[in-house]
Amino acid sequence: MTIKKLDDLIKDINKENAPPDGWKPEDKLSAHDMSDKEVAASVDLDVSDFDDSGDMLDELRDIMEGN
Repeated sequence: MTIKKLDDLIKDINKENAPPDGWKPEDKLSAHDMSDKEVAASVDLDVSDFDDSGDMLDELRDIMEGN
């Protein structure tokens, strides 16, 4: 089994699933467009695993965006 970096795997998946006319900027899903439940699930957690203020979820969103 070959070990791949996550970034390379994402690129391969996006290339394999690209629409016929290619990807457009509006196709990109922003972590800030995701619900709290979706953000938590993206790291295999529940919303209840985060603080009540929502600061931790916002920080996770920033990390997912590369900020």
